[in-house]
Amino acid sequence: MNRSRWPHAFFASAAFYAMVGVSWGLAMGITHNHTTYSAHAHLNLLGWLSLAMMGTFYATLGQDVSNKVKATNFAISNLGVLLMIPGLFMYLGQAGPSSVFEPMIAAGSLLVVLGFFVFGITAIRGLFNALAKAA
Repeated sequence: MNRSRWPHAFFASAAFYAMVGVSWGLAMGITHNHTTYSAHAHLNLLGWLSLAMMGTFYATLGQDVSNKVKATNFAISNLGVLLMIPGLFMYLGQAGPSSVFEPMIAAGSLLVVLGFFVFGITAIRGLFNALAKAA
């Protein structure tokens, strides 16, 4: 059976974000500086949990989804996280003028939403395809 490697890519990126997230949480706990807790929470939710869930779907129920759709979902979702979270971190930590970081947050947020729509439409189409096959 020729299985897609995309679920592994989703899990690998999710694991990376989890390692960053728990390290960040540890650093906040040690320093008692929780200024950027919102960015930390978003990283854990969007980077770790959401990408792991997408990888789980593609590994189990989404095996018939084209590699092009999986690659698109992977790229959009990761680019969104990689723009949004550092932008939010720097914005919350006041690492400079907000005019620099707000566009990062906005672009990253839009990409994250787009990634969820790609995933959601894919999952819903999979449900309808499964229902049609069962009928």
